[in-house]
Amino acid sequence: MITSCKSIKETDNSNVVIGTARNVKYGAILSGNDEVYAISSLQTWDSVYLDKKVKLKGNFELRIGEDMVEIKNLGTFQAQSYPRYYLVRDATWELYNPDDENL
Repeated sequence: MITSCKSIKETDNSNVVIGTARNVKYGAILSGNDEVYAISSLQTWDSVYLDKKVKLKGNFELRIGEDMVEIKNLGTFQAQSYPRYYLVRDATWELYNPDDENL
């Protein structure tokens, strides 16, 4: 199971999470700890990181149901695949090495 190193907080939104790097239609994401983290301004992961465990640092903003689209005569729909996700700004990342946690 993928775990986070530090929980997400409203008061201090500079955090670290560990998850799996994936490319989706909307851009680069990190999935882990039953959450989705969208990396601001990153369209795709480099092949070095893709589908591997990555340690992600940055400023996390929880987004819930914000990406709605109005389709004429049909109603309002979710534009993203994820109705709840964290947008990560000022992100930095590195391949996750579990041995580093024991230092």
